[in-house]
Amino acid sequence: MRTGEHTGESLRRRAMMTAFLGTLTLATGCGILSPDGPERDAEGTVTAEARTDAFSIEVGDCIDDPGTEDVSDITVLPCDELHTFEAFARTEMPDGDYPGLPAANTAASEFCAEEFAAFVGLAYDASALELLYFYPVEDSWTSDDDREILCFVADAGETPVTGTLRDAAR
Repeated sequence: MRTGEHTGESLRRRAMMTAFLGTLTLATGCGILSPDGPERDAEGTVTAEARTDAFSIEVGDCIDDPGTEDVSDITVLPCDELHTFEAFARTEMPDGDYPGLPAANTAASEFCAEEFAAFVGLAYDASALELLYFYPVEDSWTSDDDREILCFVADAGETPVTGTLRDAAR
């Protein structure tokens, strides 16, 4: 899985190739990450801070900045606490051969920009908010059957916020 950022007229990517070290740690049972993902209430809302991998993040979850190196160790926390990003949409890329990094990045960028308007209430290019997304790389596509695109929104400058950015219209 790789992350990308869509910024205005151009695409700025965070260099983020992952080796899924967290997945290996979880499999051995020796890790510090939650093997079942974060604690959730009956509605599926995160109730306590937890460190987990990108595959355990659900739409509606809030996270700290995932950094640029490893999506196998991400801090997920309740959205009513200070956080940087909020997951707002997800989709699966179609099965078949890996389309290549540029095509996966483009698919994620286009999907997330489209979903951004429905979530925020304003088109991405007219918004002051930022967009980040995770998308599959060839290794995760092949070894983990990873097809997921996961979209995140952040305040301008990735300034931490409390609460949701749904319908922020800015």
